[in-house]
Amino acid sequence: MILLHGQPLQPEFKPLTSVVHHSFYYSIGDILTNHWDPLGILDSCRAHNKYDRYIKPIYTRALVVRSVSELIQYLNILALNELGIEENLENDKRTSVLILAVRDYCFRNII
Repeated sequence: MILLHGQPLQPEFKPLTSVVHHSFYYSIGDILTNHWDPLGILDSCRAHNKYDRYIKPIYTRALVVRSVSELIQYLNILALNELGIEENLENDKRTSVLILAVRDYCFRNII
């Protein structure tokens, strides 16, 4: 045990929920870049942060949706309105299923 001025130094632990939320949040970024990628820029050096501005709204939505179809619709609206991309429901469905699977896995012990 490490001592600081004669007092034991306790490691700082984050509550599980904070760590889980953090992991899920950043997983969404990876999913958007590597799986959703409606702009088709995965191979570009710009791809690694192009979708970062959508992580927070998707994260917030993913925490409350009850079905895959709700998240599919949300991703579709984002792609159409924010990115000007034609509808690709199959891509939005695959991405939504993956995001919700990661959510359910991350929060499996909390629910």
